[in-house]
Amino acid sequence: MPIQVLQHRRVHEQIAEQLRTLVASGEYPPGGRLPPERELAVRLGVSRGSLRQALVALEVGGVLDIRVGSGVFVTADALTRVHHWTPGDGAGLPPLDIVAARALVESETAALAAENATDEQLRGVVLAAASLRDAEHRYDLRHPADRAFHLRIAEASGNRALLHLVTELWDCQRGPLYRRLEDHFSTPRMRDLAIDDHQAIVDALLGRDPSRARRAMRRHLDRVHAGLAAGAGNKAGG
Repeated sequence: MPIQVLQHRRVHEQIAEQLRTLVASGEYPPGGRLPPERELAVRLGVSRGSLRQALVALEVGGVLDIRVGSGVFVTADALTRVHHWTPGDGAGLPPLDIVAARALVESETAALAAENATDEQLRGVVLAAASLRDAEHRYDLRHPADRAFHLRIAEASGNRALLHLVTELWDCQRGPLYRRLEDHFSTPRMRDLAIDDHQAIVDALLGRDPSRARRAMRRHLDRVHAGLAAGAGNKAGG
């Protein structure tokens, strides 16, 4: 047998593969319900964030059906789907990796914006924050005004490379795995907290306080990560 290249497997992909095997073996039959999320995470010895990404990846592949408030069920045609599913199919980058990267990049971007933004650029940030606050669909974490808010801060940093990075990271959030995770686990409460976080960032920028702006942005994106990872309705935003 020829030597095969060893591949690094992300934790959520390993979880998904294990769950796929359990479905294929009949441990979780079509129409059956998986154990509750918290219990399953303990059994597997993994974080709820990694588990959620695995569950959503299998849902995107048609193996599972996530019904928020009711549980996670094996689909009727799972035995057909499960043999054609492979880790990473159509998933894009892991959603929580994207948010973690945003926290690193955008916190420093906000600090630079506090130092370098023109008055006109700050007005643009303020207007974007107001647009999101007044939007009807406040639960939608992919609202155009939310994206505009973060990109205008990146523009105000004065660093075109950072603007490019922030834009690319936002565009990564269009992948099916990210969208499905967000659709399932974002809440109106998360949106309300995001609006409060945005105001804190605006206040720091208007005060020309880089340290405060950095902390406010990091706190905001840490909320996003916590909310998507563990359903902390009191800890999330967009």
